[in-house]
Amino acid sequence: MNSFYKVVEFLKSHFESDQFVHTITHGVIEDIDVDKKNIFPLVHFQVTSAQIVEGLIVFTFQIHILDIRNISKKPITDKFLKNDNELDNLNTCFAITNKFLTKLRLQRNADDIELFASSTPTPVEFQFTNLLDGWVFDVQLSIPNNNIEVCS
Repeated sequence: MNSFYKVVEFLKSHFESDQFVHTITHGVIEDIDVDKKNIFPLVHFQVTSAQIVEGLIVFTFQIHILDIRNISKKPITDKFLKNDNELDNLNTCFAITNKFLTKLRLQRNADDIELFASSTPTPVEFQFTNLLDGWVFDVQLSIPNNNIEVCS
Protein backbone atom coordinates (compact mmCIF):
# COMPACT_ATOMS: atom_id res chain seq x y z
CA MET A 1 0.00 0.00 0.00
CA ASN A 2 2.96 2.34 0.51
CA SER A 3 5.07 1.25 -2.47
CA PHE A 4 5.08 4.72 -3.99
CA TYR A 5 6.34 6.31 -0.76
CA LYS A 6 9.08 3.68 -0.47
CA VAL A 7 10.34 4.42 -4.00
CA VAL A 8 10.23 8.20 -3.48
CA GLU A 9 12.10 7.88 -0.17
CA PHE A 10 14.62 5.57 -1.85
CA LEU A 11 15.33 8.21 -4.51
CA LYS A 12 15.53 11.02 -1.98
CA SER A 13 17.83 9.14 0.40
CA HIS A 14 20.16 8.10 -2.42
CA PHE A 15 20.68 11.69 -3.53
CA GLU A 16 20.96 12.93 0.08
CA SER A 17 23.91 10.60 0.52
CA ASP A 18 25.73 12.04 -2.51
CA GLN A 19 28.29 14.61 -1.35
CA PHE A 20 27.89 16.68 -4.52
CA VAL A 21 24.09 17.10 -4.31
CA HIS A 22 22.97 20.06 -2.21
CA THR A 23 19.24 20.41 -2.99
CA ILE A 24 16.59 17.81 -3.83
CA THR A 25 13.18 18.82 -5.14
CA HIS A 26 10.23 17.08 -6.74
CA GLY A 27 7.12 18.06 -8.66
CA VAL A 28 6.29 19.53 -12.02
CA ILE A 29 9.08 20.77 -14.26
CA GLU A 30 8.11 24.40 -13.75
CA ASP A 31 9.04 24.02 -10.06
CA ILE A 32 12.68 23.13 -10.71
CA ASP A 33 14.22 26.53 -10.19
CA VAL A 34 11.74 28.69 -8.29
CA ASP A 35 13.24 28.68 -4.78
CA LYS A 36 15.91 31.35 -4.33
CA LYS A 37 17.39 29.33 -1.46
CA ASN A 38 18.39 26.43 -3.73
CA ILE A 39 22.00 25.41 -3.41
CA PHE A 40 23.44 23.76 -6.48
CA PRO A 41 23.94 21.10 -7.79
CA LEU A 42 20.26 20.28 -7.58
CA VAL A 43 18.35 17.07 -8.26
CA HIS A 44 14.72 17.35 -9.30
CA PHE A 45 12.49 14.36 -9.92
CA GLN A 46 8.94 13.99 -11.14
CA VAL A 47 6.88 10.83 -11.35
CA THR A 48 5.50 10.49 -14.87
CA SER A 49 3.73 7.12 -14.83
CA ALA A 50 3.14 3.86 -13.02
CA GLN A 51 2.30 0.41 -14.24
CA ILE A 52 1.40 -2.85 -12.59
CA VAL A 53 3.05 -5.86 -14.18
CA GLU A 54 3.47 -9.45 -13.03
CA GLY A 55 4.35 -9.21 -9.35
CA LEU A 56 5.79 -5.71 -9.68
CA ILE A 57 4.83 -2.07 -9.60
CA VAL A 58 6.97 0.03 -11.93
CA PHE A 59 7.20 3.79 -11.40
CA THR A 60 8.71 6.04 -14.07
CA PHE A 61 10.51 9.19 -12.98
CA GLN A 62 12.07 11.99 -14.98
CA ILE A 63 15.22 13.14 -13.19
CA HIS A 64 17.05 16.42 -13.76
CA ILE A 65 20.53 16.89 -12.27
CA LEU A 66 21.52 20.54 -12.68
CA ASP A 67 24.07 23.14 -11.67
CA ILE A 68 24.00 26.91 -12.10
CA ARG A 69 25.96 28.51 -14.95
CA ASN A 70 28.46 31.10 -13.78
CA ILE A 71 29.55 33.58 -16.43
CA SER A 72 32.66 35.64 -15.85
CA LYS A 73 32.64 39.31 -16.75
CA LYS A 74 36.23 39.02 -17.93
CA PRO A 75 36.79 38.98 -21.69
CA ILE A 76 36.96 35.57 -23.34
CA THR A 77 40.57 34.44 -23.59
CA ASP A 78 39.93 30.80 -24.51
CA LYS A 79 37.41 30.18 -27.29
CA PHE A 80 37.00 26.55 -26.27
CA LEU A 81 36.41 27.08 -22.55
CA LYS A 82 34.75 30.48 -23.06
CA ASN A 83 34.15 32.51 -19.91
CA ASP A 84 31.79 30.20 -18.02
CA ASN A 85 31.64 26.89 -16.19
CA GLU A 86 29.45 24.95 -18.65
CA LEU A 87 31.87 22.01 -18.95
CA ASP A 88 32.38 21.86 -15.19
CA ASN A 89 28.61 21.72 -14.67
CA LEU A 90 28.14 18.97 -17.25
CA ASN A 91 31.02 16.99 -15.72
CA THR A 92 29.80 17.27 -12.11
CA CYS A 93 26.18 16.51 -13.00
CA PHE A 94 27.20 13.56 -15.16
CA ALA A 95 29.26 12.16 -12.28
CA ILE A 96 26.14 12.32 -10.07
CA THR A 97 24.08 10.68 -12.84
CA ASN A 98 26.65 7.93 -13.41
CA LYS A 99 26.96 7.14 -9.69
CA PHE A 100 23.17 6.95 -9.32
CA LEU A 101 22.60 4.64 -12.30
CA THR A 102 25.60 2.44 -11.48
CA LYS A 103 24.50 1.99 -7.85
CA LEU A 104 20.97 1.13 -9.00
CA ARG A 105 22.33 -1.57 -11.29
CA LEU A 106 24.74 -3.11 -8.79
CA GLN A 107 23.47 -2.56 -5.25
CA ARG A 108 20.63 -4.37 -3.51
CA ASN A 109 18.38 -2.67 -0.95
CA ALA A 110 15.99 -3.73 1.78
CA ASP A 111 12.84 -2.93 -0.22
CA ASP A 112 14.01 -4.77 -3.38
CA ILE A 113 13.70 -1.60 -5.45
CA GLU A 114 15.45 -2.25 -8.74
CA LEU A 115 16.27 -0.45 -11.95
CA PHE A 116 13.72 -1.75 -14.45
CA ALA A 117 14.91 0.51 -17.33
CA SER A 118 16.53 3.87 -17.96
CA SER A 119 16.81 6.28 -20.86
CA THR A 120 20.00 7.74 -22.21
CA PRO A 121 21.00 10.87 -20.25
CA THR A 122 20.59 14.00 -22.37
CA PRO A 123 22.44 17.26 -21.73
CA VAL A 124 20.51 20.30 -20.54
CA GLU A 125 22.21 23.60 -21.26
CA PHE A 126 21.26 27.15 -20.30
CA GLN A 127 17.75 26.24 -19.14
CA PHE A 128 15.27 27.53 -16.57
CA THR A 129 15.33 30.77 -14.56
CA ASN A 130 18.94 30.61 -13.37
CA LEU A 131 20.42 29.31 -16.64
CA LEU A 132 21.16 25.77 -15.48
CA ASP A 133 23.28 23.05 -17.08
CA GLY A 134 23.24 19.33 -16.43
CA TRP A 135 21.56 16.13 -17.50
CA VAL A 136 18.02 14.75 -17.72
CA PHE A 137 16.96 11.11 -17.98
CA ASP A 138 14.09 8.79 -17.18
CA VAL A 139 14.30 5.81 -14.84
CA GLN A 140 11.81 3.07 -14.26
CA LEU A 141 12.08 1.66 -10.75
CA SER A 142 10.34 -1.58 -9.82
CA ILE A 143 9.21 -2.71 -6.40
CA PRO A 144 7.55 -6.04 -5.54
CA ASN A 145 3.76 -5.86 -5.54
CA ASN A 146 3.31 -8.05 -2.48
CA ASN A 147 1.25 -5.86 -0.15
CA ILE A 148 -2.16 -6.78 -1.52
CA GLU A 149 -3.94 -10.01 -0.80
CA VAL A 150 -6.62 -11.08 -3.22
CA CYS A 151 -9.60 -12.80 -1.63
CA SER A 152 -11.04 -15.83 -3.46
